[in-house]
Amino acid sequence: MSEELNKDQINLLKKAFDTFDVEKKGSIGTTMVGTILGMLGIQVTDKILAEIIAEVDADGSGELEFEEFITLASRFMVEEDAEAMQAELKEAFRLYDKEGIPL
Repeated sequence: MSEELNKDQINLLKKAFDTFDVEKKGSIGTTMVGTILGMLGIQVTDKILAEIIAEVDADGSGELEFEEFITLASRFMVEEDAEAMQAELKEAFRLYDKEGIPL
């Protein structure tokens, strides 16, 4: 799925992933997925969220590693205008990033 994303999009997703990986363990909790989607203006029910997580959490760890995160994000990025999605991602993570690290 990540082959549908360009290098800039993948770099942006890596920075976003690192922002949400507050423990710096290489994964983010699946509960954070709903928060991320909400910040992007994508509202999903708990049931749909659980289905999405089940699909992308390939190892069933309850955490999303970067490749799984890309799989999830690419579904939304290819469905929407790529530039609009990148702008939404940058704004969402600018608001979330407490350290002020530029994306």
